[in-house]
Order: sequence, then structure tokens, then C-alpha cells
Amino acid sequence: MYQWNKSFSFNFYGMANEEFLNDRIRPILKLLEDGTDAHDLCRKYDISLDTLYKWKARYGGTENLLSRLQELEEENYTLKSMLSDVRIQRDANNTGDIDRIYRILAANIPGTAITILDREERYLLAEGDFLTTMGYTKETMPGKKISEIITPENYDGYYKDVIQQAFAGETILTERQTISGYFSLMKVVPLRDGRGDIFAIMFVLIDVTGIKMAQNQLRKINEKLEFIVQERTKQLKEANRQLEAFSYSVSHDLKAPLRRVAGFSRMLQQNHIAALDDNEAKRLADRIESNVSSMEKLIDDLLAFSKFQRQELSKSSIIMEKMVRGILHELTSQETSRTFELVVSPLEPAYGDVSLIRQVWINLLSNAVKYSRKKDITKITVSCKKEEKRITYSVTDNGAGFDMAYSDKIFGVFQRLHSASEFEGTGVGLALAKNIIERHGGTIGFESEVDKGTTFYFTLPVKG
Repeated sequence: MYQWNKSFSFNFYGMANEEFLNDRIRPILKLLEDGTDAHDLCRKYDISLDTLYKWKARYGGTENLLSRLQELEEENYTLKSMLSDVRIQRDANNTGDIDRIYRILAANIPGTAITILDREERYLLAEGDFLTTMGYTKETMPGKKISEIITPENYDGYYKDVIQQAFAGETILTERQTISGYFSLMKVVPLRDGRGDIFAIMFVLIDVTGIKMAQNQLRKINEKLEFIVQERTKQLKEANRQLEAFSYSVSHDLKAPLRRVAGFSRMLQQNHIAALDDNEAKRLADRIESNVSSMEKLIDDLLAFSKFQRQELSKSSIIMEKMVRGILHELTSQETSRTFELVVSPLEPAYGDVSLIRQVWINLLSNAVKYSRKKDITKITVSCKKEEKRITYSVTDNGAGFDMAYSDKIFGVFQRLHSASEFEGTGVGLALAKNIIERHGGTIGFESEVDKGTTFYFTLPVKG
């Protein structure tokens, strides 16, 4: 069997010298190319199959690409070994090998600075566009001590202690403002070799100046909003105080003359009716008392509307079905001459202010009773529908109804779609109901048709 001279030489990348290549390797590769069995060649020349195919990959022409891939893998392995060698780290500023990975990393992350210091506090690496942003010349930093780059105040006042802590094994994460006025999120990490010893420390700085400026701007906006809220609160308190004074004036100063007018009307009927035409005098006196009564009712409703707008909500659980049945009984028990057909479906419990929600039901149900007065049989249906986030309650009657063309007026204060002579009222009740429901976070609406009845419905949020 052919014996190889094992003393041949290879260069740094393991490549054979040119003499050995021409005398030994190329003839074998030629035999392989001519069709000689690879196993026979390995046995004849005492080489492994792996070695044969490596030679073919490296020197065999079209497959040289595989060879380069292998070389790159070898170089990568060499680089990793260098990163774990303390001696190589100390020479890194000369060899330029240690920072290869970090340099690629930093160059591809905008707004970042990555620096590495050895135990002599010299820069092994200075990379990243944030360094340039802060005013440093990163190309001149490797090989210099940090104390030569930054100001003495910055070094003695901050970085000296941070470096000592990092070389003692601590990882530091902090937010700070740089001397140049930029804000950064800084992390300092000890770098260890294969034996676990710390040979260097790495600083990673991320530019958060834009975020910090946005936070400061948001803080100023919040402070301004807080000031506006305080001012509006003061104005609201003053408006409420004036409204309370107005309510007192309406309740006492305006209703007192009305009571006197009603009293004079009664005195006229009792003491002086004989001096006048009896029928005409009585008719006029009755008109006076009726208008006084309407005016007092209007004032009472206006005061109630004002009161409910200012009343704080006191929420609790409400048994809706019990409340509705009780109100219907109160409203219909006094109408002994009428025939009622009442249907109350099971109603979901609600969560809200009991007194205010009761006022909503009173307004809606009393309207259903009132506007169905001219029907032979008054039909009122109350039902509800529960969805994921809300409950919808509805009241349907078979009364007079109204033209939906005037629907924009239905919730206005003092707005009425029927004359007072036809159906009594002041036009405040529905406006009050809308205000209460909206304060609870719900909505209110309606559907109607002339002489075919009306459905009012309102929603309340499901308690979360």
C-alpha cells in the first residue's frame, strides 16, 4: 500500500503547500474524477473517506463553495474562542477581532450606543449612532481610557462607581440624563470568559430622549388639564350655588303670589258672587284657579328637573319587576272607571340610583296611562331584554301616539305634542327621564304612530 509522507506542511487555513498538492492530492482527485471507487482510493492511499471528500470540496473545482463555507465556520469558531480568551481581549484594540459581533449588532440598532471597557478602563469597542448624537467621535475612542473621553466631573461623579460595581459582578440598569442633555436607558453588564472571570464590562445605552420629552409634554398637559378641571369645578360650584338660590326664589317668591291669586279667586266666589252674573263669574273664577294650579305644577316640575340634575347618584341593586308592579298599581287603582290590560314580563334586576330610576318609571308609566285614556281598554306592556353589556327595558301602550316627524321635540323641556286641554302635563317628565338615564350611562328612545300607541325604551349598563 502506498505510504504517505506525514511531514507535509499546511498554511493557517489548513491548505496543503503547492508541491504536495500537485504531487499527491491532484492525482488522487483525477482518479476519483475518472471513476475509480472512492473506497478503493481510501484503502490504497490510507486516507479516510471524510479527508478524500474534503480534498474534493476544496480542490475539486465546482465544489469550492463548500470549502469556503467550511472556512467561514472555522473562522467563526476561532472568533468565538478569541472572545473567551482574556489575553486576546486585552489586545483587542489592536487586533480588531473582539468587537466584530458587537459592532455589527450596534450598527444595526438605531438610537443605540454599545461600548466595552477592559479592566484598565480602556475602550475595546465604541459603536452606535447614539455616540455620534451625544457628540463623541467613536472612531477615536478604542484604546483610550474612559477618563480621557468624558469630563472629570462625569467620571468622578458617576462612572467611577458604576465601573467598580460592574467589575464586582453587578448588573446595573438605570435611566439618566447625559451631560449633553440627552436621556438614555443604560444597562451595564459584566462580560465573563470561559472560566467565569470578568474580563470586561459592556455599556448599552438606548436613546429615550424622544420618549422623555413626550412624557414631559404629557405631564405639562395633565397639569394644565388639572388646572382647567379645578377652575371648571369652582365655576360649577358657583353655578350650583346660584341655581340653588334661583330655586329658592322660584319656590318661595314666585309661588307666594300664585297662592294669593288663588286665595283671592276663592274669596270672590264665596263673598261676592251674588254681585256678579253668577255663571260667568264662577266660570272665570274657575279658570283663574285652574291656571294657578297649572302654574304651580309647572314650577314644581321645573324645580324637580333642577334638583335631579344636581342630585348625586347613590347606586344599589334594584328589583325592577317589584318596582314596576308597585307603580302600576298606584297609577291604575285610582282609575276605577277604566279597564286595564297590564302585562309585565319578568324584568332583570338593575344597578342604579333607586329614587331616580323610580322617577323614570313613574314618568313613562304615567304617560302610558294618560295617553291611553280614550281607549276602551288600556293595554300596557312592560318587558326587557338582556345583552352582554346592557339591559333594555320597554313600555308599550295602545294610546294616542304621535307623529314621528316631531320626534326631535319629545325630550325637550316644556315641549308637548298634545294640547293641555286634550292631555294635561307640563312637558318636563320625559326631559327628566332622559337626563337620569344618561347619567347612569344608558340611552333612551321611542317608537310611535298616531292613534296606534307608543313604545318607550331605555338601557342601563350591566354591572361589571
